Amino acid sequence: MRNPAQVLNALCEHSKDSGYRYARLYRILFNEEMFFVAYQRKYANQGNMTPGTDGRTIDRMSIDRIQKLVASLRDESYQPHPARRVYIPKKNGKKRPLGIPSFEDKLVQEVAHMILEAIYECITMEN
Repeated sequence: MRNPAQVLNALCEHSKDSGYRYARLYRILFNEEMFFVAYQRKYANQGNMTPGTDGRTIDRMSIDRIQKLVASLRDESYQPHPARRVYIPKKNGKKRPLGIPSFEDKLVQEVAHMILEAIYECITMEN
């Protein structure tokens, strides 16, 4: 498995070439180390202890759980869970809807965010 910093830096370098065509970006989602980095970026958020529709939180996240997530992406059986809808009060007395995804979905979203950020914003990681 390639180091996530190398992968993202390579994507950033390719983004400088206007004629470059990306192929098989989906395969980056098979890199477990990308999910470890995504976990590090997400774990400090307070909202991670709020369960999604699957009832699970960051609390019991493990390497095994990440491996199962990557395996489901690899065999194309991954299905995102529907977001849990809650309403939070606004200052004017009304309520605002808020969608709470499952933590696995948050990890997949964060890895996709890192990939797209490296391509379109040329934001890289330090080794």
